[in-house]
Amino acid sequence: MHDALMIYFNGEKNAGLFLAGIGIAELAAAALLFRQELRSLAATIGVLALAEIALGLGLYLRTDPQVGRLVSQLCAEPARFYMDEGARMALVQRNFVIVQYVELAVVIGSAIVAIAQKARPGLTGIALGLVVSAAFLLAFDVVAESRGEAYLAAITGDAERYSASHPG
Repeated sequence: MHDALMIYFNGEKNAGLFLAGIGIAELAAAALLFRQELRSLAATIGVLALAEIALGLGLYLRTDPQVGRLVSQLCAEPARFYMDEGARMALVQRNFVIVQYVELAVVIGSAIVAIAQKARPGLTGIALGLVVSAAFLLAFDVVAESRGEAYLAAITGDAERYSASHPG
């Protein structure tokens, strides 16, 4: 179980750095685009890039303390670890489905607005910025969900083996 935990959370840390890095690149792109016609596109990408940077850094910074607590719990109270972490990850996985449908709705809705409102550059720029950011986050979350699925399967499998070898 320890290996599965480390693989999952190393992936989370790397994902946090990746998200923050993409946010920084988007911020630079927004700064360059701001001098062009669609300032609303640049502003939308810039604001969402700041959120991605904060989210990515938050994910990166919280991971090591979380891993430390979980490893300690796994060693000291394995039954509780399997119960608590299994329940947490099941909720995380359910939430990914909801978040992905919201991201997909934002992509579709914003793309429709961008096309239907081409005569309104401000609105079109905002819509295009939302399309770009939501599409990236959708891809990011699909990969994160896959990583979480593997971790949850490891928790579930180990919990069953632990229960079988430690009845009562």
